[in-house]
Amino acid sequence: MSEAATSTPEDEARHTEYAIVINGELAVVPHQEVSYTEVVAIAYPTRPDQGTTYTVTYRNAEAPKHEGILVEGELVTVKQEGTTFNVTPTGKS
Repeated sequence: MSEAATSTPEDEARHTEYAIVINGELAVVPHQEVSYTEVVAIAYPTRPDQGTTYTVTYRNAEAPKHEGILVEGELVTVKQEGTTFNVTPTGKS
């Protein structure tokens, strides 16, 4: 009897990539939950200045909330393909 290679859903989830769009550009992330900080870092690898904050909106995400505003400290669950983010720098208020 030979051992067949089996994979569990957990194994597959660890090796899955998620194609998201940030400010019109394709980005690939290795996990389904994406944070505000991660999205901002992809959109603006070099922050304009420390007084800059960002407004992050998203659409076409996984349920239960398909669209909305992502704020610092929050995560959004993205689909395998097609979740879209818009990141806009704003002045500190």
